[in-house]
Amino acid sequence: MNLFRLFKHVTLIDESVSLENQLSYDKDLSKHIHKDGFIIRFWSTEGIILGKMDTLLPEFEKGLKHISGLKINTFIRKAGGLAVVCDRGILNLSILFSKDHPEIGGLDESYAFGVNLMKHLLQDYHMPIEEGEVSASYCPGKYDLSVRGKKFAGMAQYRSKDAVMVMITICVSGNQAHRCELIRDFYKLANPLLDPKYPEIDLNSMVTLSDITNKPITVHSLKENMTQILRKSGIIVNPKKHM
Repeated sequence: MNLFRLFKHVTLIDESVSLENQLSYDKDLSKHIHKDGFIIRFWSTEGIILGKMDTLLPEFEKGLKHISGLKINTFIRKAGGLAVVCDRGILNLSILFSKDHPEIGGLDESYAFGVNLMKHLLQDYHMPIEEGEVSASYCPGKYDLSVRGKKFAGMAQYRSKDAVMVMITICVSGNQAHRCELIRDFYKLANPLLDPKYPEIDLNSMVTLSDITNKPITVHSLKENMTQILRKSGIIVNPKKHM
């Protein structure tokens, strides 16, 4: 991937904020976007992020009560449609750039950029990354990233007046089957009529980067590796704690 052809610089921000403030924080960041640069924010949080579609489930409140009984925080997001798990083994990236970018500003082009950027940033792990929906995973989508049919990352997009925000969730380490179980049990309660718009989750449909590579990858080591890849990409890298 020739990042230098698309951008001259990237601002890296490693900043986690409260679950309910993630999108508003990214919106504020979007005010600092330059036409020849983009922003990557690394962040982690604890809880289950639900999509707007989840709130339409006939027994949504019953599913929500179950999650609350497990002492797990929840938040309903505006980007993306369905539920995902966040914990210390999950790395989230918010990728922000101008909606007016001539090559990647469009909806599909923005998603394609997110896919290609992830393949670029994960190149050192030498994985045969595939793109396409893994229907039995949680929050399945057209731009899921998988290896040998098992999903390890998902993607959502939010578009404001001037900015594109591509949001990527990467399963780095930890018990992915347990994460799948949490979301499966939520849908068992909230979706008793088995509406096909919601996934029937297979606990073996998802894996972590550590599973795929048989290496003890951590969120910290992954962020460091991604930063090194960006530095080798020919663009200026500006690391900041926050804007």
